[in-house]
Amino acid sequence: MAIQTTPHLLRVHSPSITELPITSTSQPVILEPYHVDLLPSYNYVTREYLISGIAAGSPYCTRLLLRCPAETSRFSGVVVEEPAHIWSGTSIWRATNRWLMRNGHAWIEVDSQAPVAAGIVKESDPIRYAAMTFPPGPVARDFQETIPFTPDPTRQKLEDEYSAFMQRWWAATPQSPEILAATSHALRSGQLGLSATRVFLSGLSQTGGVTRRFITHSSHLRLPDGSVPFEGYIPCASGGAALPDLGGGVKIIELLGEAEFQSVRWACGVSGQARGLSHRRGDSDSFRLYEVAGMAHRESRYSSEIDTKRFSVCDLAGAQWSTFPNSFIYAAVFEMMVRWTNPGFEAVAPPPSTFLSTLGDTDEIRRDEHGNAVGGVRSLHLDVPISRVVAATPMGRPSWYRGSEWFFTAEKLRQVYGSVAEYRRLAGEAVLRQVTAGFLLPCDAEVLRRETVESVSF
Repeated sequence: MAIQTTPHLLRVHSPSITELPITSTSQPVILEPYHVDLLPSYNYVTREYLISGIAAGSPYCTRLLLRCPAETSRFSGVVVEEPAHIWSGTSIWRATNRWLMRNGHAWIEVDSQAPVAAGIVKESDPIRYAAMTFPPGPVARDFQETIPFTPDPTRQKLEDEYSAFMQRWWAATPQSPEILAATSHALRSGQLGLSATRVFLSGLSQTGGVTRRFITHSSHLRLPDGSVPFEGYIPCASGGAALPDLGGGVKIIELLGEAEFQSVRWACGVSGQARGLSHRRGDSDSFRLYEVAGMAHRESRYSSEIDTKRFSVCDLAGAQWSTFPNSFIYAAVFEMMVRWTNPGFEAVAPPPSTFLSTLGDTDEIRRDEHGNAVGGVRSLHLDVPISRVVAATPMGRPSWYRGSEWFFTAEKLRQVYGSVAEYRRLAGEAVLRQVTAGFLLPCDAEVLRRETVESVSF
C-alpha cells in the first residue's frame, strides 16, 4: 500500500484552555458513566476544560473531559484521545478503562462534533457550558432519530441508506478534525496539567469512522510546531475502503468484530460502515488489521445499569446475551499500539493481520459445525465453544448492538468434550494460545479462567 498523498501541510491554531471547576453544585455532564465508579480505586481523577480557537475558518468553544492519575508521577505519557459520538457516548472508554488505569495512561473525551457538543452536553447544563459555541447546524437528536433501519431489506438498500446517513455526519462536523489536533497540542504542551509524549486517536462505531476519516482526509494537519498530531490511530468497529499508510512512523491498527460485516448485519435490518471486504489490505511496517470472530459491536459481558435497562426490552427467544469479552481484545490491541510506538529499539511490532475466513470474494463468513465463525482472531469462546455465538442479534434496534449465545445442552457438552476435566484442559490450552498470540493479556486471562472456564459444569 503506497503512502497517501495529502494536501499541503496545515498547522492548526494553538487553542486556549480554561479549566471548569468541579463543585458540589456544578458537575460535568458524563456521556458514558460506565466504570466511572472505579476511578477512586485506581487513584484517578476527572478534570474538565473548555478548549477554544479557530477551526475550519470559524471560531469554536467546546468541552474536554480528562481522566488521568491523581499523581502526575504515575502518568505514563500515553493518552488515548476519543471524540464523543455524534449522538452521545464514548465507547473506547467503555472498552479500555481498566487497561488505561492499570497502566497509568490518560484518556480524554473531545466533544469535537458539534451535534453532540451543542445538542447533548450544552443542552444538559446550559449554565455550566454557556461559553460552548459552534456554527449553527443539526444536533444529536437529528441523527439519533433517523438511524436507518429496514425490515426485510436488500443488501444494496441497506448500503445506500447508510452511505447517505454517513454523508450527513461529515457535513455537520467540519471543525472536528482541527479540534482533535488542537487537543493533542494541549495535551503535549502542559495546558491540561499533563505532558503527553504519545497521543493515539481512537473511536468505535461512528467515531471509528471519525478516526478513519481523519486518516484519509485530515492527515495533512500538523501541530503548531509542525509535528504530527498522533503517533497512532486505532479505528474500531467501523470499516470502509482500505486505509493508506501515512509515513513518518505513524502507526495504524484497525479492529473489526464479526458484527461489522454486512453479511452478519443484514439479518438485523441495519447497515454500517463496512463495504464487503474493501477494508482489507496487506501489512506494512505501519499497518495492521484484525478481524475478530464472535465479537459484537458492543460488549454485553460487563453491562452497565443503563444498558441492562435499555436492552431488557429485547426478546432473545431462548438465547442469552453474549459473554464474549470484547474489552479483553481491546486491551490487548491497545497494548500492541503502545509497544509498537515505543521509542527506538524498544518498539515491538504486533502480530500479522488476521482475517476471518470468507466464501470466495464475498463477505459471507465460513462457519464450523456449531455455526461459529472460522478464521480471524481466535479466542476461548470460538476455539473451545460452549455455545453458538451470534455476533449481531436479530431483529433491529437495539438488539443488534449486542451479540447473543445459544448455549449447548449438557448432553451436547458431554458429546463434544466427554468430561468437565477435558473441557477445562482444552480451554486452558485455548487461553494460553490467545495470550501467546498477543490477543489476551495475562491479567485478563486469569479473569477468563475464573469467570468462564471454572464455571462450566455438565
